[in-house]
Amino acid sequence: MKATVVVKTMGREFDETAVDQWELAASRRALRNLKTIAGGQIMMDLIAEQVAEGDRYQKSIIEESGGRFRESRTEFTVRGLTGTQLATWFQAQAGSGEFGDKSLLLNAHPEHYVEPPAYRGGMVETIGGYLTRFKVSVARELPPQVAVFRQPEYPITLMNALLSLDDGTPFAYCVHQARDTDDGADVVVRVVYPAAAPDALIEGHCEHLAIEFRSWIRNAAASLA
Repeated sequence: MKATVVVKTMGREFDETAVDQWELAASRRALRNLKTIAGGQIMMDLIAEQVAEGDRYQKSIIEESGGRFRESRTEFTVRGLTGTQLATWFQAQAGSGEFGDKSLLLNAHPEHYVEPPAYRGGMVETIGGYLTRFKVSVARELPPQVAVFRQPEYPITLMNALLSLDDGTPFAYCVHQARDTDDGADVVVRVVYPAAAPDALIEGHCEHLAIEFRSWIRNAAASLA
């Protein structure tokens, strides 16, 4: 049996879709509060064992891959914001690999746990079901086996970046591109992982990119309003 609910508040009637949105907004407020009061080293201490497990898992994938890679890729069709405008905004925020406004970084995805205090540019987030700590640095030149994933039909570079584990081990690459259209932009964002990464990791990170970049696209558009 499945029950359905109609809610009335102060004489106004709402269906469950509205309640779902209220619940989502409340969840975001609660999560933002927890990240604020338990951020930095406090958060790192709380999740230390999970991060260590994530390090071991990601290193096992790197070792199994033999220098081969595969992509986790998500595409967006954007109206009302050009690729050029998005690139200008994104590079102003993260052109060095480090987000200028930390709240935009942390709040872009619920599973952005914390920027490690020792890093200038980096994150702890869920990748393949494991908490993974990584540093972000701009990649002036991509390795040939990663560069092949770039598409010349997207001439605007949002960011090329190297993700490395805490000990400096190269772990993955960000290859984010865009192109202008008549009414906005086509955007393709990808993280290029070691080839042994399982399908669940690749598909899960496609969803991660969708949530994360939708947030940043909205932030970019709001900054121009």
